[in-house]
Amino acid sequence: MDDRFSWILPMAIFALTSCGTGANQQQTPVTSYRDLKGYFKQELAFISQHKPVLYKTVTLNNQRDSVTINAPDSAQLQNLLQPFLEIDLNKPSLRDAYDTISLADQFTGKRSLLYKARNKITLPQEVILNINNTQQIENVQLNKHVLNLIYEYQQHLEYQHNKHIRITTWQKIAFLPSKELDVKILLRSNN
Repeated sequence: MDDRFSWILPMAIFALTSCGTGANQQQTPVTSYRDLKGYFKQELAFISQHKPVLYKTVTLNNQRDSVTINAPDSAQLQNLLQPFLEIDLNKPSLRDAYDTISLADQFTGKRSLLYKARNKITLPQEVILNINNTQQIENVQLNKHVLNLIYEYQQHLEYQHNKHIRITTWQKIAFLPSKELDVKILLRSNN
């Protein structure tokens, strides 16, 4: 055997084994998003169990009305969280529909997670989650915008764990005046 080529066999074995171990170390890309539907079901159960006092203010085109709800029933709570419960980013139709950006605070361990729709027809177009250092969601914000020749609709939803809910909706239908509805709910413990 010629000594000039004796190094080929060990190099080939090394190359094949290093390729094999590298393939095993690669992680598969994550295609699922944070389970918001499950999160809001848990929040609904939490609020239903603790029965906080709700201070609700509704403003429709600058006309304001307020009410205090001392013992909200499950139907009222379900109705308040319904716009949030409808958000399911893990539906098959939304697979790979969002770009994900994560911003971390190195000092506190908190981070913000942003889901930004890749096209304008995907609703919601933007979801922002603020996550504490134990990986629990503290705050959720959702933005929707629909625009066509006849109709324009914008909605901003905000939920802060055990503190408040806010839903701001603006719509304009052709040849009609615009309408704006702002609903604010403060949750206060009953103690």
